[in-house]
Amino acid sequence: MGNVWDVLKPRDLELGPPAAGAPGPWRNWHLARDEQGIAWLLLDKPGARVNTLSEEVVAELNDVLEQLERELPQGVVMRSAKPSGFIAGADIGEFRGMADAAAVEARLKEAHAVVDRLDRLKAPTVAVVHGYCLGGGLEVALACDYRIAVDDARLGFPEVMLGLHPGLGGTVRLPRLINPLEAMTMMLTGRNVYAARAKPLGLVDAVVPERHVKAAAYAAVEGKLKARRGGLLITLVNTDAGRKLAAKRMRAQTATKAPIAHYPAPHALIDLWETHGRDPKAMQQAEIASFAQLLVGDTSRNLVRVFFLREKLKGMADGKFAGRRVHVIGAGAMGGDIAAWCAWQGFTVTLGDVKP
Repeated sequence: MGNVWDVLKPRDLELGPPAAGAPGPWRNWHLARDEQGIAWLLLDKPGARVNTLSEEVVAELNDVLEQLERELPQGVVMRSAKPSGFIAGADIGEFRGMADAAAVEARLKEAHAVVDRLDRLKAPTVAVVHGYCLGGGLEVALACDYRIAVDDARLGFPEVMLGLHPGLGGTVRLPRLINPLEAMTMMLTGRNVYAARAKPLGLVDAVVPERHVKAAAYAAVEGKLKARRGGLLITLVNTDAGRKLAAKRMRAQTATKAPIAHYPAPHALIDLWETHGRDPKAMQQAEIASFAQLLVGDTSRNLVRVFFLREKLKGMADGKFAGRRVHVIGAGAMGGDIAAWCAWQGFTVTLGDVKP
């Protein structure tokens, strides 16, 4: 019975050979080859609970790829050494305060060159995804030849919540990998896709428990993992006529929930796909320019500010509040109840509402 429980209990992450976790020439990446000649590339940002794509992480990845090109392995398995997940997007903090769209474009072009280099690597590349794989993290995974998801994986593009759209090649690669209508829905809504749904979508090539990660990665490197690529539906929807028809409907639906005057990002994304969906190079260039303009715009700057305020509040959520005054914005049923509860607890309470 004990052996059965050993199999069923949660597994440690499969991180390749022991040397993969040893200190190396890079702060954030660890590289080691196993007995099969497969390189295991692990991302583990020091001092961070989650991995994000900072400028340093991307620059180091470029150095790693240069080394891999010189001594080409049988294959590359990329994954996170963090229990929390793969990569939780870009380090958006690095863009705070940037007001020059040209400077943003220059940084994005450098990052795109690194991801494109991963895409072109002349060895099979496998992204093993567990936990969160969001934004720039998913864009890195899309540049790999195969994607293997562990049961708990959640994949998505939440950039629209920050007044942006994917900016590291996601608008180019995703609609050419899966049904473009599903791809656009993912990017326009920002909703996550769980592993079980990602497989039939074609977003990942396999979903496995942690104990089968190594076997699945080897199968991918050896070409034994069947990957669904392309298809008639993808081709038809990506035609000029297909994009024009779909884009018209998307604009109408998007306008009801996100008016362009206040939320330009989803509309910019639809324009990108409709105009450049047939030409990946043109799409990539337009994506970079569009992302840069959105990032320095008022909507994105305000939403990013709200994001960091929310994160700050989460860090303060210890159940203690030293203040004695509470101001409630919105004096409807919920606001009124909150105000009444606070007053009952002895706080000085004021309320504000658009209708006195």
